[in-house]
Amino acid sequence: MNTTQNKDIAWVNSLKGICILLVVLYHVVLPGYAEMIGHLVAGFLPAKLWLAFNNTLSPLRMPAFFFVSGLLATNGIINRPWKQVFTSRVTNLFYLYFLWGIIQWLMIRGVSNEVMGEQLSNNTNAAWAETPLKSIELMLLAMSSSWYLYALGLFFVFAKLFRGQKLAMMTIAVVLNYAAITKVIPGWGPESVAQYLIFFLLGTFYSSTMLRWSEWHRSNLMPWALLLVLSFIHIKLGMTRSLFLCTLAILLSVAACRILNRYFTLGWLNWLGRNTLQIYVLHRIFIEFFGMSAILFAEHHQLFANKAFSLLWAVGFPIAMVVLCASCSVGVWSLLNRGVGRNLFIYPSLLRVKA
Repeated sequence: MNTTQNKDIAWVNSLKGICILLVVLYHVVLPGYAEMIGHLVAGFLPAKLWLAFNNTLSPLRMPAFFFVSGLLATNGIINRPWKQVFTSRVTNLFYLYFLWGIIQWLMIRGVSNEVMGEQLSNNTNAAWAETPLKSIELMLLAMSSSWYLYALGLFFVFAKLFRGQKLAMMTIAVVLNYAAITKVIPGWGPESVAQYLIFFLLGTFYSSTMLRWSEWHRSNLMPWALLLVLSFIHIKLGMTRSLFLCTLAILLSVAACRILNRYFTLGWLNWLGRNTLQIYVLHRIFIEFFGMSAILFAEHHQLFANKAFSLLWAVGFPIAMVVLCASCSVGVWSLLNRGVGRNLFIYPSLLRVKA
């Protein structure tokens, strides 16, 4: 494989790496960090900047993740028969989703919450459900911290079943996207699934066009200008996460990742991009444990009343938590991913095939 091909693959891993870090940051900031801002006596500006940064990146974080996932699923959807891909692309995703949904509930509700007596949030989430049955019910509605895996399985099945009717699929996806961003669909789980289907389909069926538009050519000025105008119109109409703005964010991120890989060696970021699963399924547990521990410790010792501590918390807590939780996720994965523990990260029959 030549250097050009390596660079072409590298931008995909770079973008995935950035996206998984942004996902961890999102879960660090909301709800735990955001709910503590009212307790601070200093550092209000950096705290609000973190909230704004988190919100501003919403058009990029999950749309880019699903676009890349669709791109990587293209061959399986278009060219390979069901018997070759169903286990790896569908069964495996659902297996991991429900397995880690149960593990997250046990660790967060059954251990962390019982030990500390509190939880980071009372938001509707399978990890914080009062009973196992309620947790499974919420998982079926995609209202789980690992909902991305569930959505990927559903999207793959949908795209492969109707791959011959691309226009009809895109029309349905656009309608669902608008229903989601206008809050017509109840529940954040179903809303998220509906909102992001379009980006998976763009990656699967229109990645060549998207990648061409991401290049810095004069011929791309027209589509970029059109996306800018449509994004601005939707923002004025109160739709700040329109598919046009999200598409623009994807194009910018692809272009940026290509440039970065051209001039820099992003080994660590690309490694993260190749190993997003373990961070994705584990980070929520560590955020709950470390975040709740830090908050309870600070409250018990009245540290938020100290200006220096409040400022340090406002500035450094999100970065420190992202690094800590991502590192712990990778560390625990490296310990568990051996012997029978490998079944925690891949459907068991796929392990036998690899062996």
